[in-house]
Parts: sequence; structure tokens; C-alpha cells
Amino acid sequence: MRFFKTLFSLTLLVVGLGVGAWQSIHGSTNTSPAILWILLGLLAAQTLVLLLRGDFNWGRDFRTATQKDFDNYTPKLNTEGYTTAEEHSATEWILEELAGGIITVSGEGEIIYLNKSAEVLIGYTHEEAAGKAIYDIVHIEDPQGKAIVPRVMEVHRVHPQHLLQFGQVKLIPKTGEARYVELHTTHLHDPANTLVFIFRDVTADRKVINRLYQQASHDALTGLMNRRSFEEYLEQVAHDDSGVLKTHVLVSIDLDNFKIVNDTCGHQAGDELLKQVAHIFQRFVRQTDKVARMGGDEFAIFLENCALEKARTIMDSILIEMRNFRFSWEGKIFTVTASIGLVEFIPAPELTLKTLFADADKACYTAKALGRNQTFAHLNSEDVYQSEQRHTDWSKVLEKALENDRFILFVQPIMPLQGTTQFPYHQYEVLLRLPFRKHLLSPGSFLPAADRLDMMTRIDRWIIRKVLEMVTTNNLRSKEGIEPRLMINLSSQAVQDPELFAFIQAEITKQNVNPSLLCFEIAESVAIANFVQTKRLMKALHALGCHLVLDDFGSGFSSLNYVRDLPLSYLKIDGNFVHNLVSNPVDAAMIKAVHEVGQVMNLLTIAELVEDAETLERLRGIGVDFAQGYYCGKPFPFKHLCAPMNGAVSSMSKMA
Repeated sequence: MRFFKTLFSLTLLVVGLGVGAWQSIHGSTNTSPAILWILLGLLAAQTLVLLLRGDFNWGRDFRTATQKDFDNYTPKLNTEGYTTAEEHSATEWILEELAGGIITVSGEGEIIYLNKSAEVLIGYTHEEAAGKAIYDIVHIEDPQGKAIVPRVMEVHRVHPQHLLQFGQVKLIPKTGEARYVELHTTHLHDPANTLVFIFRDVTADRKVINRLYQQASHDALTGLMNRRSFEEYLEQVAHDDSGVLKTHVLVSIDLDNFKIVNDTCGHQAGDELLKQVAHIFQRFVRQTDKVARMGGDEFAIFLENCALEKARTIMDSILIEMRNFRFSWEGKIFTVTASIGLVEFIPAPELTLKTLFADADKACYTAKALGRNQTFAHLNSEDVYQSEQRHTDWSKVLEKALENDRFILFVQPIMPLQGTTQFPYHQYEVLLRLPFRKHLLSPGSFLPAADRLDMMTRIDRWIIRKVLEMVTTNNLRSKEGIEPRLMINLSSQAVQDPELFAFIQAEITKQNVNPSLLCFEIAESVAIANFVQTKRLMKALHALGCHLVLDDFGSGFSSLNYVRDLPLSYLKIDGNFVHNLVSNPVDAAMIKAVHEVGQVMNLLTIAELVEDAETLERLRGIGVDFAQGYYCGKPFPFKHLCAPMNGAVSSMSKMA
């Protein structure tokens, strides 16, 4: 049988090359049969080589043909020396099976011929395309979106002997979805100076390869990158020698209460929790960032081209979402938080993954030791990690801070977006910091512990008293005719304190402070959970002359039923919506809806977590009144407001 296959291939080789050459030499006006015969001869030669090597599978490569058909096959020529219609059809069938789409083009760029496969790929019939410029019919793009056909024509014009090959380029048909093809071109030295385009559709192959790569490089449960692919990517970035100086942040995350869910409800519940947490991580990072599941309940995030402070902001938004997140399984509800460690680095040849991961893990362990549910950054200092060896007694730390006035007040500016003339005052949110082991801890590091120890009411009273003392001592009532307005957060415990209003009223009277300078913030979740107490407190403060803010507005589901009953001045839009404003149209619609609610109720709107110029401009376009975030102004010590305000005022005016 192999003898007959070999004989058949030799016949095709001789007849194909011979007839094709004869037609080309005698200047045939019909170029297509000559090209087809030459190509058939070349393909027959390739088949002959495979047969002699013994690795050609006839049944595989010619699926619909029988062996008898080929053994009895004899090329037929008509009386004019051309192939018969039957022979032409058979030749096209073989070429389509082996090569795919074929288009021939004259030296001037006009299409001469295209086979059935090419018609299917580009969406034009032979009759529609013949005689047209190939630039108008065939549209192929490289990975950068640049047209390939003009480059091919130019190369073949200058170097006709060159054979060109392109792997997996995008072919855009007349109608339908784009396809990915492998493209080969060659030049026939015939009177028409013909150029041949040969396509092979690899769209299905590409999908299979992508699916296999996805399976090999991603975690099967969560769909995140797996440890191996994450480490490979990080290895490339850590040793980047492009010469461009970039700062990156590696984040290590460990879920705090995952074992409770696993032990209580089983591994199926644990798996579902991991999938939901993974979704939270993906929603709050940027599109360029990489998120991986490293194993069990451990995750890692790579924040590319990101400074440490920006990384803190992103991780803080994740922590806020995690605190509001409730996992429900078969009637049981769980609170799951996370401990997060960060390490900032610049690519260098001597940098090792082992060192990076070790530093990130140490920071994560420190966050756990400090009370969990917080972030901690690696600072290359050994004393930072002493807390790994012992559990911090937060009750003593916070008690001493209250007794000895060890807390430090910071403020963050709130920038007007719609012009300064409408708002004749500067606004700042009052923030709290705690010096601890040579570091300055943010509220997320110690307030959760204070909440567990029922110390939040005392801390809130300390903040209110200190703010009023500093306003009086430093005469912050008015500077350059512009008043500062200070926004003070009230915790859930403070809202439930029946004596809080009396305390605030007494302190305002004692310090002789204009109540309108004070603005108290209450989170929407706190207001809904304690609505009766919130309403009573807000009305009393409003009657006193203070202003009121509903913080994190939009995070609840029944907000509008409550807002109309509260004497508010501001709605502060939940930063989770602002964070993804540019990339998520749903979040943009939510912000617009919140602002419209504020307009109807004659309330001013504030957007928090504004981190870039594009987000700021989108908010300004929507009509939001104020913006707050690192792009608008970083937190700074309250005492700096005691210095001349010209610097702060002028910088905010420039941005507005």
C-alpha cells in the first residue's frame, strides 16, 4: 500500500510542476490553474517526504477521501492543455484541506483568485473580491493593531524572493467576529508577478491553548493566579533591567477567621468563602495589579508601579469592605476579616523572591499580632517585629494613651469641586493616630481593639475635647475671612451614649466655640443599626448649630427610607463606589444617583478615596460638590493648621 501512495505522490509532483510550468511559460491568460498545479506539486513533494519517512497518516490528513479514489486517480487535461472542471475542483479541495484559505494577488495589488476557505474567512465571495485592491478586502492586524497587508506588499515589491510568515494575527472579516490566523506569503515568478497569501484559521487552537494556560496558571477554585504563575511573574518584575525606575508593592494577606468557618460548616463552606473573598480582592485592585491564591486561606497581591501610601489606600478600602462583609452558610452568619502585610521594593539584580516573600509575611504576622483586621508595612527594622513574640495588651496601651494624651490628631483636607465662592470655608476631616513602638499607627490598627474593649466612647470624647481646645487655643475661628469646618467621626458606641450630647454641649460652651465650625460624621451602617438614637442625637446637634454628615452613604440597601428623617448637611459617598468610578459604569451610576438624591434634599455631596486626576474630573462632571483623598490632599498634623493657612488655602485653590 505504501508503494502505491509513493507512486501517487510522484505522479502529482511531476504532473503538477510540469503542467504549471508549461502554462506559465506559454503565457496562459488563466493564472489560477497554473498556480494551483504548482502548489499541488509542492504539496505532493512534501507528502512524498513524509511517506518516505514513514510518519504520514493518509487517513488522518485526507479524512473524507478513500484510498481507492487516490490509487485510481489520474490527472486529466482538456484539449487546450488546461485542467478540466473536475480536476480543478479536486485540486482546490486538496489545497483547502492542507493549506486553508488561499488568495492570489497581482503585482499591482489586485485580487486574482480566492478559494472557498478564503471566502469564508474574509466574508467576500470570489466574484465580489476579484479585481479589487487587497487593501480594501483583506484586513489583518498585528498584536499592536497595525495593518499587515500594506507591509507585506511593500516587502514583496522590494524583495520578491522573501517568504513571510506571521503567527496568530487578527483577521477582521467583512461581517462577524474577528478570527486569528497564521499567515504565510510567497511569490510566484510568473508573468502576472503573482503574490500568494495562505491562511490557516487557528482561532479554535488559540482558545484551546488559552484554556490550557488558564488551567495551568490559575487556581481552580477561585480563578486567581496560582502560586507558580504569580512567582514567575514577580521574578521577571523583580529583576527588570529596563532602566526605568519603578516602585512596586508586594502584599501578603491572611484571613483571620477562616478556620472557624471551615471547622463549623465544613470544607464546602470554606471553599465558597474563599471564592467570595477572592472576588472582593479583584474588585478593589487596579486592572494592572495581580491577585493570587498562594494556598489555603493565604493570598498575595502585586501592586505594579505603586508607592507604599497608594498601596495602603487600596488595602484600606479592601479592609473596609471586609469589615462590612458577612458570610452566610445554612443560617449561620460569620464575620471574616484579614491581616495584611506590605513590602515596598524597587527592582534590582540582587533582589530575591525569598527575601520579598519573607518580608511581606513578617509584616502580615505583625498585623495579626497587633490585633488582626489591619495592614502593616515592612520597614526594614528588627524592632518592628518584636510584637511577633508576644500579644499586645491593647487595653493598657489605649488606657495610657487616654490618660497621658498620647493620641495625635491629624486632619485631611476636603476639596471643593464646583468653585470656592459657593463655599466660604475650608473643610477638614479629623483623624486619629497613635504613636506605638517608634511608629505612628493609623486608626485601622487600634480602633478595632478599642471597639472590642468598649473604649470607643471615651476615645470619641477625647477627640471632641481636644479639637475644641485647639480651636480655642489657636484662634481657628476665622483666618482671612475663611472659616475652617472640622468633621469629627462618631462611633456606634458614642451614638448609643445617652450622655454624649450633654458632653458636647458643655464643651462647646466651656471653650466658647461657634457650633457651626463642627460637623459630626456618622456612618450609614451605624445610623441604620441605631436609628432611634442617631435621629435623637442628630436633631439635638442640629438644634445646637452643628452640621451633620451621613458617612459611607450608599453601602446600605434601605438608605432613602432614613435620610429624609435626619437633619443632614452632607452625604459622603461610599469610597467603594469612588474607587472604581472610571472603570465601572455601575459605580458611576451609583454616584450620580446619590448626588441627585442630595440635590433634591438640598444636601451637599462629598466623594472620598479620590486617588487620581481622572476620577476627580469625572466627579466634577457629575456635579459632586467636594472630594477627599490622597490626590486632593494627604493627612497632616492638626497643629499645622495653627500655622498660617495661606499654604493650605492656596494649594487647594490651585487644585480647584
